[in-house]
Amino acid sequence: MNMFIFRHLLIILFIGLCIFQMGCDNSGTKDTEEHSILFTNVTAIDAKFGERNNINILVTNNKIAKVSMEQINSPSNCITIDGTGKYLIPGLWDAHVHLTFTPGLEESMFPLFIANGITSIRDTGGLIGLVLPWKDKAKQEPNSSPNVFIAGPLLDGLPNVYDGSPGRPEISIGLESPKEAEETVVMLKNKGVDLIKSYEMLTPEEFIAILNRSKEQGLFVTGHVPLSMDVIEASDAGLRSMEHLRNLEMACSKDFDSLLNERRKMLLAGKDSLGGKLRSYIHRSQRLHAINSFDEERTNKVLARLAENDTWQIPTTALLTGGINRLYEDDTWQKTFQYLPKKVKSIWINKANNSKQKKSSELSLVHGEWGLQMIAKLKSANVKILAGTDTPISYLTPGFSLHKELEMLVKGGLKPIEAIESATILPAKYFDLEETMGTIEPSKLADLVLLDANPLSNIKNTTKIIAVVRNGTYYNREALNNLLQLSSEKD
Repeated sequence: MNMFIFRHLLIILFIGLCIFQMGCDNSGTKDTEEHSILFTNVTAIDAKFGERNNINILVTNNKIAKVSMEQINSPSNCITIDGTGKYLIPGLWDAHVHLTFTPGLEESMFPLFIANGITSIRDTGGLIGLVLPWKDKAKQEPNSSPNVFIAGPLLDGLPNVYDGSPGRPEISIGLESPKEAEETVVMLKNKGVDLIKSYEMLTPEEFIAILNRSKEQGLFVTGHVPLSMDVIEASDAGLRSMEHLRNLEMACSKDFDSLLNERRKMLLAGKDSLGGKLRSYIHRSQRLHAINSFDEERTNKVLARLAENDTWQIPTTALLTGGINRLYEDDTWQKTFQYLPKKVKSIWINKANNSKQKKSSELSLVHGEWGLQMIAKLKSANVKILAGTDTPISYLTPGFSLHKELEMLVKGGLKPIEAIESATILPAKYFDLEETMGTIEPSKLADLVLLDANPLSNIKNTTKIIAVVRNGTYYNREALNNLLQLSSEKD
């Protein structure tokens, strides 16, 4: 037998042994009908109940059965975890990922997420024929996959940005009319998407058509505010959420109206250009001026309208501050590359090293600082924030990137418990799943992360993972390490 295959089989067997104990009592017997996990004397932390010390928590099958200050008798077929000095939080979400953006990385995404305590993800852009199989796999193998919610392809105008040209993977559909926009929404609904994502090159008429038909189909729309529209206009029309704070800076300028008129002229003049180049040209032309002409009164009006309309934000703060933080130069961050498949790892290291030779542009630095400052403003305006990363774009290693995002949200002004909220109960509420996910209480899905230090003292402690429970399946540290190793040994 090939030694490489043999080694993989041994790792898979070891992971199986690590999680098999979940269904066994102390004698090693296995009950095929019911299994339990009992956490004793643990500190439970979630956004609903805050910090609860010396709690006992019983998981039965894939649900939380009991949460009590009192002793819970250990049932048969139960493993008991001494939680003294440990901290238990709900399973985490990454609310902005692209499962199929990087060829060769797809099969490693799920192991990387689970190993980092990410038990739910929202895929925000990929061709439906490529992302749908991963949603199906997650349903078929829930114990080893995160919950997966998909938007399918970006719905863009023409010229579209992600059209398959160099540097722009084909993950979008370029729409030619409002009628085609409506038909595409229905098609995607029938294929099984959970939401729709709109993009920047849409006309106002196409954008409105997408929103209206999506509402009829029971879907909501997230996305980038079209360059042809103002943020307030898009929010008033029913946009459910915005990604990356994209084009919010233009709306917060004292010159927001003249900038909008200029964008419309540039879109018309560039209608025969490549979508990606045209979008970048418009951003370069307006973004720095918009930030430098920031207007507090206008900003307050915009954010108040976002809060009133319940237009949520997924700021992808770690991505926005990429020019400031330059993670690819950080030796500690580059260590996360070791868990990537070999070919992807090699490409990332080469690109990261080449990027070290380039200085961050003034625009990227100013935009990053603006994005970081907007976190506190969003919080003050009561605009809801979800934690998402845009992984695997910009060297943001799947799974690991969510913890960096939490760190940056706290740096931007959220309290640690608010950052945890943005990655647990709020994404559940976003999908109307708060009755089944996102907190530690009876009847909730058993997606949990056991930590070795208090994340309320330091949000970086979310990285100190001892164990993960996914859909009632217990992964100890050895099993998580071997998930990482399996990911790294893929071709």
